[in-house]
Amino acid sequence: MDQNLLQMDQVRSEDELAVVNISSTEIGALSKETAEQILQRKDTDHIHQLMYVPIEKKEDLNWLIQSVGQALDDEAEDDAALEFADLFYFFVIPFYKEYIVRDHHLYECVEDLLVRLASRTHSDIHTLVDAMRDDLTE
Repeated sequence: MDQNLLQMDQVRSEDELAVVNISSTEIGALSKETAEQILQRKDTDHIHQLMYVPIEKKEDLNWLIQSVGQALDDEAEDDAALEFADLFYFFVIPFYKEYIVRDHHLYECVEDLLVRLASRTHSDIHTLVDAMRDDLTE
């Protein structure tokens, strides 16, 4: 393989993710501004839409993890927390597990989020947290 192509591929793999849920240019992609509004409102009918925020780079994934963590800190109700747990269990972990496990910072951020979710009293949240931890340690 040409050395230049190999170097370009390595640069791409360090910054961009091979798994992209939705391109920022596709119809239906959610802007970060809209996602922030959903996170501020914590409307359980719309939290699942966060999976349509384009995750094209590690910074995007980090942003999503951090933003959900901040929204969770400001939320006293378990309904929104359960939706956040669902989002991570059904979307973030299955799509981006490989990147989370390889990147110490991302892993620590997810683990911190899981600790905060586990502090909730809702048994379904505990079930999801246990399953996510199992998935991340496989």
